[in-house]
Amino acid sequence: MWSVKDGKITLDISKIRSDFRVVSQDGFHLVCPKKNLWDWEDDEKWLRSIVVDDDGFVVSCAWKKFGNYGEFESDTAVLNWALRHSKSVLFTHKEDGSLCVRSVMNNKVVMRTRGTLYGEYAEEGAESFADRFHKVAMAKYPALLNPAFFPDRSLLFEYVSPTNRIVINYKEDDLIFIGSVIHKDLRICTWPELEFMAMSFGFNLVKTHTLPTDPSEIIHAVNEWDDEGIVARCNFSPSAYGSKGRIVSDQVLVKIKSASYLAKHRMKFSMTYKFMVEFIELSTITNEADLISNLRKHDYDWETIDAAKELYARYRAAADIVDDAIRIATDEHDKFSASDHTSDPIKRRKAYARVASNHDRLVRPIMFALYDGKTNKINGLRRKVILAEGKRRK
Repeated sequence: MWSVKDGKITLDISKIRSDFRVVSQDGFHLVCPKKNLWDWEDDEKWLRSIVVDDDGFVVSCAWKKFGNYGEFESDTAVLNWALRHSKSVLFTHKEDGSLCVRSVMNNKVVMRTRGTLYGEYAEEGAESFADRFHKVAMAKYPALLNPAFFPDRSLLFEYVSPTNRIVINYKEDDLIFIGSVIHKDLRICTWPELEFMAMSFGFNLVKTHTLPTDPSEIIHAVNEWDDEGIVARCNFSPSAYGSKGRIVSDQVLVKIKSASYLAKHRMKFSMTYKFMVEFIELSTITNEADLISNLRKHDYDWETIDAAKELYARYRAAADIVDDAIRIATDEHDKFSASDHTSDPIKRRKAYARVASNHDRLVRPIMFALYDGKTNKINGLRRKVILAEGKRRK
């Protein structure tokens, strides 16, 4: 898939597996994953959003795929190792906007989003992202509109705007400079390089944070924030590709998002406990693996699925309580029905009530629902208990 030609890395799009889509136009080919690809190979991480020409040379590139803390085991292990050994780890702010990839293609400036070739998608009657990016660049960073300005690399910005709100509110439109990728070898520019570019051309460079070196302390600190979180950047000696064209990353990036942001994100996209209960029941999910598989089918992202696992644990605990009560009530009802009792309905019910009184407040109503043949009430009671998040029986 990857090879080196004339000292530059190239991509053979014919060798890309079907989990990725290729959009071809004007001699350029955008490669990006189909919705919510999960099983990323290391060599595929640069296919998150990359544009190559007919010869396979890179002309535009977003970040390589990087995940949340704990999402990709190898990246998380690298971060933990770097923190333990006091290696270079930089914590930059995680902005809550839309990625803008600024590149020069065929001597023309292109400012695109991750999933587009030219930033062209927009709702009917609305501005495209390319139009929005262009307006901000013209007003604040005109150098970006010059095709002679760094044509050898893609400059990465986070577009933020009061009208482009994800979760966090921003007061004005801006392009926040977050990184750069050199096309010939897919090297991620170092922080000093970014600082120099920002200082020289007046870019709004993403801010940095000073945080502890213990991962658990970092997560605890970030969880106190209202903002989205951080990107931990582990910097190693530059080396873009190996002897067989295999890309060797010079930096490892890991996201750590705040609990407050994740909660707001879940609310925004309806990942509530009640929603989760309905999803589990309708999908007849019986274990966490089923849950994850079903959520992936519906294009939920990693952060949302990670939150869903916590909600599923709460559901499972509550369901176990009520299902145990149903089992006990059913056993008691069957034993009573099989025993020799008076045919007098009043005396028989009183005898049944004495048996039921030996059990707790959750078992008793289930027993009487069984006695009266109103099994539909049991389903309603089960749902009520589960929606109450499994409060312990008194």
